[in-house]
Amino acid sequence: MENLEHQASILFGEKEYAKALELYQLLLQNKPKSEKYLIACGNCFDGMGNKDKAIEMYFEALKINKNSEAGLLNLSTIFYELKDYRQAANYAGQVLNINANNVAAWQNLANVGFCTADYETALHYYQKMYEYNNNSYIAMINIANTYYCMGKYVLALEFAKKSLHKHPSSITAHILAGNSLSAMNKPEKAVAMFTRAYELDQTRLEVLNALSDAYRAMNDWENCVLFAWRYVKNSPNPQASIQLNFGYLLYECYSEKSPELAEKFAAKWLKFFPENKIVEHMANAIINGSNLQNSDAEFIKATFNAFAPDFDQTLADLDYQAPNLIYEALSRHLKTSLFTKHHIADLGCGTGLCGVKIKKFASFKGLIGIDLSEKMIEEASKKRVYSQLICDDICHYLENTSYFFNVIVASDVWTYFGDLAKAFVRVSRSLTPDGLFVFTFSENTFNKDDFFLTPSGRFVHSPSYVERVLKSAGLRQISQERHILRNEAERPVYGYVVVAQKPNLAKQPIG
Repeated sequence: MENLEHQASILFGEKEYAKALELYQLLLQNKPKSEKYLIACGNCFDGMGNKDKAIEMYFEALKINKNSEAGLLNLSTIFYELKDYRQAANYAGQVLNINANNVAAWQNLANVGFCTADYETALHYYQKMYEYNNNSYIAMINIANTYYCMGKYVLALEFAKKSLHKHPSSITAHILAGNSLSAMNKPEKAVAMFTRAYELDQTRLEVLNALSDAYRAMNDWENCVLFAWRYVKNSPNPQASIQLNFGYLLYECYSEKSPELAEKFAAKWLKFFPENKIVEHMANAIINGSNLQNSDAEFIKATFNAFAPDFDQTLADLDYQAPNLIYEALSRHLKTSLFTKHHIADLGCGTGLCGVKIKKFASFKGLIGIDLSEKMIEEASKKRVYSQLICDDICHYLENTSYFFNVIVASDVWTYFGDLAKAFVRVSRSLTPDGLFVFTFSENTFNKDDFFLTPSGRFVHSPSYVERVLKSAGLRQISQERHILRNEAERPVYGYVVVAQKPNLAKQPIG
């Protein structure tokens, strides 16, 4: 029997879990009440990825010995891995009731605290691990990480350096030290840490991003863009958010430092990702080498899907005024009463910022929001102001809907359209006689063109062009007022709020 147990132990150590399980099950047949063998079988099941069966074995062990330290600890660990943090903490606590100095239980409680953002609890138990063994790399690196998340960067750096003293080739410790130094506004020292981390492991692509940020803080735009480009170029199947962030970095470089540098990397970007719609749009916006008439739908969708969770806060930080301006315009031009309210379409409704403002003008079940981004639609639904939310391209929707609206609003929507002619015709067709079309657009101060794709990837328009397009679509412009729409890079962005109306032909004189 001892030889069989020894063989099982060797197989388990070699990660031959299925073979080890067979031997432990044989041992268990001879000793079905063996706590040790039940736990060993549970460990084998866990190693094979069958966590449900592992939990079953650990509970069987607890039936034999309710104070089984190993059984309780393994349950704590497996529930932590399953992200059932309540159960993980419960079983770790039971372990400490049996053995107050069980280091693994401290670690489980610390990890649970960290994962639930209870950093004080996490720090308490990581520090107990460190006090028990001040050579523990695991304790030191986790204390550093916890201090960093708490915003205590000096202490985070101290423990990151202690981790490096113990393990000089620790990539995680170098990254933590670099992040702490960046947060302490010491980008030159952060660069040294990040550079060493990348030398140790060039597969850690996030270090390239960190280097880009550090060089940006040093106002070294050449290295900032270079490392950001390496990050994008080497990322396997880079997500939309990665491409978008690089595009906005190039725009910032273009606006703040070096148009030539931005254009150089925009050309590289376009050449490396020739079929990516986000890259096509944003790179061409930088180098101005395109005759794009409108933003590609894929670009718009990817942009707003990426920004949806933080969109409201981002616009609040920009002092975004378009919804307020549309509300004020409607208040002046729209007749309402308790019994007279309107059927309204909110084009490009986003997260519903405009909908919240204009809901009071809408009839019961009369406010419809349309947006291309399903993530924006999800956020808008949380505001509970729309009777219906539709995920669709706004032009496609207007072309195919059977509804006619008393009011159509579009808050900052035309920044993604250059040529407005087709869109305005569709709006006109969907309005009732006397219906109002209220919208904002950004002013073209770059040149004398009707519209222009700026380096930010957004279109701007001339006021005279907008008025002409409205007229050609059969709409009469009532007012066009210049306002600050938002701030961008701490500078005001000017534009216009427009009120237009569809004439009521029945009221026109004959002859």
